[in-house]
Parts: sequence; C-alpha cells; structure tokens
Amino acid sequence: MAEKKKGKLSKVFNYFVDEDPFAGGLAFCAGCPLELVVRFVARVLGRDMVITGTPSCSAPVMMGQNMGAWHKLASYGTLMTGAASTATGLSRYYRKSGQDVTVVCFNGDGCAADVGFQPLSGAAERNENFIYICYDNEGYMNTGIQRSSTTPMGARTTTTPVGAARKGKETTPKNLPLIMAMHKVPYAATATLSHLEDFAKKLNRAKEKRKEGLAYIHVFSPCPTGWGVAMDLGIEVCRRAVRTNYFPLWEAERGQFKLTHKIKNPRPIGEYISLIGKFRHLTEEDVARIQEGVNRDYAFLCHLTEFSGASQC
Repeated sequence: MAEKKKGKLSKVFNYFVDEDPFAGGLAFCAGCPLELVVRFVARVLGRDMVITGTPSCSAPVMMGQNMGAWHKLASYGTLMTGAASTATGLSRYYRKSGQDVTVVCFNGDGCAADVGFQPLSGAAERNENFIYICYDNEGYMNTGIQRSSTTPMGARTTTTPVGAARKGKETTPKNLPLIMAMHKVPYAATATLSHLEDFAKKLNRAKEKRKEGLAYIHVFSPCPTGWGVAMDLGIEVCRRAVRTNYFPLWEAERGQFKLTHKIKNPRPIGEYISLIGKFRHLTEEDVARIQEGVNRDYAFLCHLTEFSGASQC
C-alpha cells in the first residue's frame, strides 16, 4: 500500500499521544462542539491525568450515568463551589507522593466565572499546580439556558428575554480569560475548535507550565441548543468568532501577552451574529454597538501585547 501523503490538516494528529478514551456515542446535544473538546483534550494531554468536573453540560459524560461510565479516564466529580479547591488538594497530594499526574479542572463558564470563581481566583493567587479549562458556552445551558456573566450584551436567554420591556442581556460580559491572565499565573490562553493546532499547542504548553503553577485555558464552545445555531454550524461559528475578533486567540505567560493568530483583515461582527438565533432580534444599531465593543476590547488586547514587547497589531 502506498504511503499516505500528509496534508496541511494532518498536522494536528501529530499532537495526539493516546487513543480516544471516550465511548463512540456520548450524551451531548446533537452538534455540540463540547464533544470534540473533551475528546481532543484527552487525546492531546494523554491519560496520565485526573480530570475533575462539576454539574454542567459535561457532567453526564464525565461523571457517568447509572452504573456505567462514558470514558476510561480517572475523574472526580465536585460541587461548583469546590472545583478549584478539589483540584488543589489532588495536585498537592500527587506532588507530595512523588507522582507526576496532571490534574485538570474541566468546567463551564457558569462555574468558572460565577459560582466557582472565588476558589478559582484563590487557586490562581496561590499559584496551585493544575490546569483549569473553562469551556465557555456563554450561559447556564445545562439547566435551562440562563444567562451567566460571560453572556454577551444583547443575547436572548430565559433570564434575559426579549419583549416589550427589554431586548436581551443589557450588560457587557465578564472577560474571564483576561481576568485570569491578570493574576499573572504561569500560563493563560484562549482557544477554540476552528483552530485545533493552536489549541493543541496551548494544551501542551499548559501541561508544561502547570509544573510552575496554575495554567488556564478559556475555550470558546458554542451551544447549538441554547444559541439557536444549526447543529452543523458549530465549527463555523467558532471560525467566524475568530475572524471578526469577537474571540481573539492569545496567550500570556505571567502577564506577558502575545497573539497566537493574527487576523489581518477582520470581518464585520454581523457575519458572526447572522449565524446565531439568540441575536436575531438585534437591530442595526445594536449590532453597531457590539462592533464598537469588539473593536475596543481588541484594541486593549493590542496594547497589552505592546507592553509585553510583542505587538502584532
């Protein structure tokens, strides 16, 4: 048999160090990018890890159902308020016992940005030795599509409805990855599924840097069910989020920022919004305000790269 030629897309497979530990079918909604996230993280980081998680969209898979498990990983379920604290205890135990085990905290934005933020911030301030991965679907999707503090302005949720009195969420979202980077932890980064090689590099970097302290990766992960996105468009939403600078890809080591994927000619935010049902009620003026916010946030990020001596804007 002739040797298979490697193309550009095959590079990402070079980052896989283990077989997929998950079952062939998982209990995620149809088209949910989160399934690719959990499979990808496991294949890049390998099985020498303990993964902790809380009640969330990933919980039915990570914690198992009834008497069965959906994967072959070592995992430990926690409450939302104790996620980072549990990871702290596990990482300290393994270090004290001389075992090189990667502890991974795997939670949604509701836990990371809201309910479990204080323990996460505390762990970052203490510089605990574990990886924290937040998959951000911009709301409490598992419990009824309620808003979280990462829900964008103008978005429709069950707690920020659209009607005569209001038109979606009225406040701007919390920039959690930037907040975590400002703790000056050894490593903080953003990632998404449309740029898998970038994601893989950051997972490997996080695995290296967690030996120095806390490593944080913020993964943009659209929710087809909660966002009103066609089930076959999840990756395209990720791609447009990057191309419009709605979700820029960067990394920071102890507060020193660097873009990892520069967009030379950003596309208008309307091209991203047009795919998403939770924004369908927005007017042209509303979209223009969101564009202003995207431009302002990206300009601020560019200034941070300038201060770090790595300006690419």
